[in-house]
Amino acid sequence: MWLSHVTLMSVFYCWIFLAAFGWYRASKQARLSSGAVGWKLTLNSAVLYALAFNIIFFIQELFLALGKYWLGLKAVLYHNNHNWYGNHPQESLAQGYGAVAILVSAVIFTIVFFAMRKSQSWLKLFVFWLAYQGFMQSLPQFATVLIASETDTGQAFTYLGWNATTGYVLMFISVGLIIGISMASSRYVLELAPKTVNTDDAYKRFSYLFRGAFLPGIIGIILIFPFRIMPLDRAIAPVLVTLISVPWLFAHAWRVKNAPRNDNDVNHKVLAVPVVLLVILLVIFQLVLAPGVVFQP
Repeated sequence: MWLSHVTLMSVFYCWIFLAAFGWYRASKQARLSSGAVGWKLTLNSAVLYALAFNIIFFIQELFLALGKYWLGLKAVLYHNNHNWYGNHPQESLAQGYGAVAILVSAVIFTIVFFAMRKSQSWLKLFVFWLAYQGFMQSLPQFATVLIASETDTGQAFTYLGWNATTGYVLMFISVGLIIGISMASSRYVLELAPKTVNTDDAYKRFSYLFRGAFLPGIIGIILIFPFRIMPLDRAIAPVLVTLISVPWLFAHAWRVKNAPRNDNDVNHKVLAVPVVLLVILLVIFQLVLAPGVVFQP
């Protein structure tokens, strides 16, 4: 059991060593062109990050509620949770539907992202964050099935009767994917950079990813808080999802080379549409979903 905890904690801390080593390597390189990108990128990315987080979390809770409804139970969908009334032999299995649904969503959004990879629209970054959130909200749930049997996926794991060996395999694969996908994502964020940002210089790569991903992730947490009605533990999810994933994306900056640049709208102006969408989503969450939407068989 201790091995599971040590492995998961490494996700939180090992990125620090990767970033420190990368920064040391970057310090040996000449600082070439300037071309820093300003706060507009950070604000736009933070809004899109918050929007993507809440949409993916909603998809998870929707399929958790639908899973109970499909079993013939009365289910209630909330903005950040769900509940059900009655009993069914397979209700524990249905607790895994949410994680599976957002993992499938992540794959779908990834396909869409690669299809629009050359786009200069802000939708490209939005789809990227949707795919990223799909992976980063689902994979940790599979990583903890063995050490947290009370969680949704933990209950499904117990229902299926899988042994500890399977749990360890799921943990190592999930942790590896969290790190691998985050590190690989560095290139895709850098592809948003304008021509004025010299991504061949490690300092510029660190700077762009800090402004385009790391800082937006932190600000995004603050923007997500209004969507999470008390108790306070409902606000833990965006913090944990961000801390175990986005830092890896930033820390890998020094390793990315020859990233093509395809200037994006998010670099140059504050985008009104994502802000309006986030406000509309907040209104829906608080006025419609917070009281609960009933699925009655």
